[in-house]
Amino acid sequence: MKNSTKQNITSPNMLSWVDNFTLTDEEADMISDPKWVYENLIIQGHLSVFPAPPNGGKTAVFMHIAGEIAEQYQVFYVNADISAADAKSMLSIAKSKGFKLLLPDMKAGLSMDDVITYLEAMNKENADYSNYIFIFDTLKKMTDVINKSNSKKLYKTLRGLSAKGMTIILLAHTNKYADKEGKPIYEGTGDLRADVDELIYLTSKKNTDGSMTISTEPDKVRGIFEAITFEISSDRKVSLSDNFIDIVKTSKQQKQRHKDKQAILVIIEAMKNGKRIQKEITSYCNELGLGINVTRKILERYSNHPQKLWTRERTPKHNTLKYSLNDQTP
Repeated sequence: MKNSTKQNITSPNMLSWVDNFTLTDEEADMISDPKWVYENLIIQGHLSVFPAPPNGGKTAVFMHIAGEIAEQYQVFYVNADISAADAKSMLSIAKSKGFKLLLPDMKAGLSMDDVITYLEAMNKENADYSNYIFIFDTLKKMTDVINKSNSKKLYKTLRGLSAKGMTIILLAHTNKYADKEGKPIYEGTGDLRADVDELIYLTSKKNTDGSMTISTEPDKVRGIFEAITFEISSDRKVSLSDNFIDIVKTSKQQKQRHKDKQAILVIIEAMKNGKRIQKEITSYCNELGLGINVTRKILERYSNHPQKLWTRERTPKHNTLKYSLNDQTP
């Protein structure tokens, strides 16, 4: 049987399978002009996962969104990652905003396993769930995300429900460590990314005033998404920002700035002592123990940096690089 199948797949006369990988006009239209539940974040009828670090603000953002979309849809927020202390305030928010908050672990004799059982039963029905939106917080409470067989069964059920029109949002966790580029990595097997329509990371930054900034970073999408940013105030109020902030890039720049701190101080000292030409600056810094090549790299880096420390220009007479400190440079 295996040999026959292999022969059918490799036969040059059996190319009907290529149609499975060709977008129809309808599918192309859905990608270019999707029906947004929440613009640049949630498409109706899609199965989406949003990984974020623990305490990264994902619950606050999606509780806010649940309230925003509850006027148009029946919204069910299933939270199995909540403390008893937070349950009462969340129930109050859900009631005032018009969506249903399900707390399976807070009900005697019930758990998230029971919720999944009901979802499996719903998937067996020939029904239209296009007005239903389920938000699950978190995926880790629904299945063992690193167990391929267990998680695959759940993803199959959720995919079946989304095929019947249900919009499903999975809040998930990222691994403790990011990749080499500083980007987050979702917690789970490869099946998660393969089985969802969207995988969109939520990156966050805690601010000194107690507020938090959260930005989206689309990784896999079946639509045209623009990255967006949310602000969470110190009193936990959520708002959509007018401008996108690339938190991963900003964090990387801040780490580099910290790493370069001592070299920057030496270069600033050189300029304050009247050294303006690159050769003069590198010579001055070299006498203080900073290598010439390192000095050149730092000079170039912070001439083009968003936090521009100095201005660089090429002199017409001798074709040399000349630097001047910016007004805001300490």
